[in-house]
Amino acid sequence: MASQSSQSPQPQQSPQPQRSPLLSRDFILLVAGQGISVFGNLMLRFAMSMWVLDETGSATVFGSILAVSVVPMIVLSPFGGVLADRMNRRTIMVALDALSGVLVLASALVFAAIGFNIAAIAVMQVLLAVLGAFETPTVQAALPQMFRQHGQATMRQAMAVVNQVQQIGSLLPSFLGGVLYAMFGIRLMMIITIVSFAAAAALECLIRLAAPDRGDEALPTPIEDFKAGIRFLVKDRPNVFQLLLFAAALNFLVIGYSAVGFPYTIRTVLGFDATVYGVADGLVGVAGVAGAFTAGLFAAKLTMRHFPLALFLFSLTVVPQAVVFMIPASAWARLLVLVIFTCCTMIACCFTNLIAIPTIQMSTPESMTGKVMAMTAAISMCAQPLGQMAYGWAYDRFPVAAVLAATAIGSAVLIVLMVPLSGKFGD
Repeated sequence: MASQSSQSPQPQQSPQPQRSPLLSRDFILLVAGQGISVFGNLMLRFAMSMWVLDETGSATVFGSILAVSVVPMIVLSPFGGVLADRMNRRTIMVALDALSGVLVLASALVFAAIGFNIAAIAVMQVLLAVLGAFETPTVQAALPQMFRQHGQATMRQAMAVVNQVQQIGSLLPSFLGGVLYAMFGIRLMMIITIVSFAAAAALECLIRLAAPDRGDEALPTPIEDFKAGIRFLVKDRPNVFQLLLFAAALNFLVIGYSAVGFPYTIRTVLGFDATVYGVADGLVGVAGVAGAFTAGLFAAKLTMRHFPLALFLFSLTVVPQAVVFMIPASAWARLLVLVIFTCCTMIACCFTNLIAIPTIQMSTPESMTGKVMAMTAAISMCAQPLGQMAYGWAYDRFPVAAVLAATAIGSAVLIVLMVPLSGKFGD
C-alpha cells in the first residue's frame, strides 16, 4: 500500500496590522514631556499673577511684566531656531527644561529670603521667556524630524496630539490653580512647577533623536545660518512665506478679538462681574480642548485645500456676535451668543492651526525647520501685541458690533486672498 506523501496546506497567516508611528516610544516621551512642561509653566504664571494681585492690587503691574517678557521671545526665537538646526534637539529640550527648573528653584529661594519682590518676579519671567524662545522652535523642528518619512497625514496627526496635550496642560492650571493657591499659597505652586520641569527634562532624556541632518555642507556661523533661513523663505519658498504672513494676519484678528474684546465686552460693555467672566472664560478653554480633539479626528484628511473653508467657518462664528449687538437684546442674551460663538471660534482656529503649521513644517527641509518655525513664531508673536493694541483702540472708540463686523470683513478678505495660495501647495 503506497504511503501518502502529500502534506496538508499550511493555513495562511493574516498580515499583522502596522503599528501607528504615533505610538512610538520617542513620540510618547516627547508629548508627555511637553504636556508636563506646559502645565508647570502655566501653573507658575497663574501663581505669580495671584501673588502680584494680592501684594499690589494692580493687574497692570503683572500685565506689564508679561508684555515685557514677550520681547525676548520675539527677538530671540529666530536664534533659537538656528540653534535647533545646529545641535541635537533632544539635548536642547532637556537643557532648557532643566534650566527652567533651576531658575524657578533659585527664585523660590530668593523669595523665601527677602519676601515679595516685584523686580525679582520680573527678572524670573523674562529669563523664563528667554528659555521659551529657544524651546518652542526646537519642539516644532523635532516633530518633522520624527515623522517626515511617514507623510503629511501622519505629521498632522502628530501635531494634533501635541495640540491636544498642550490644551489640556493649559486648562488644568485654571481649574487647579485657584484651589491650590487659596489653600497652600505660592510656595507649593512653585514646588509643583520645579517638579514639573524636572520631570519633563527626565522624560526628554530618554528620547532617541539624532542631530539634524545637514548633509555634507560646512557649518556656517549663526548669523550666516540666520540669513540663510530668511533667503530660503523669501526666495526659495515664497509660498511658505506668504502662508506664514497669512497665519500672522489671522493671529492679529483672533488675539485682538478674543484676548481684548471678549473680556472687555463681558466686564465693561455688558457689566457682568468677575465670576461670570471666569465661567465664560473657562467654557472657552474647554472649547479649545474640544476643538483640538475634534480637529485631531480629521487630521489625516486635512490639506491646504481646506484652509479657506476653515477661515470661512471662523468668519461665520463672528457674524452672529456682531448681529446680536446690532439688535435689541438683553445682556444675558448677548452674553450667551458671545460665549457660544467664541467657543466655536476656538474650534475653527484649531483647524486653521492644524492645517497651516504642519504644511510649513513639511515644506521645509530638515536643516531649515528650526529656523523657519522660529521665524513663524516670531512673526506670530509680533502680531499678538499689535492686535491687542489695535483692538484696544477700536473697542474704546467704536461700538462692539462695528468692531466685530470689521473682524468678519477682515477674515473675508483673508479668504479671498488665501484661495489662490492654497492651490499652490501639494496635498
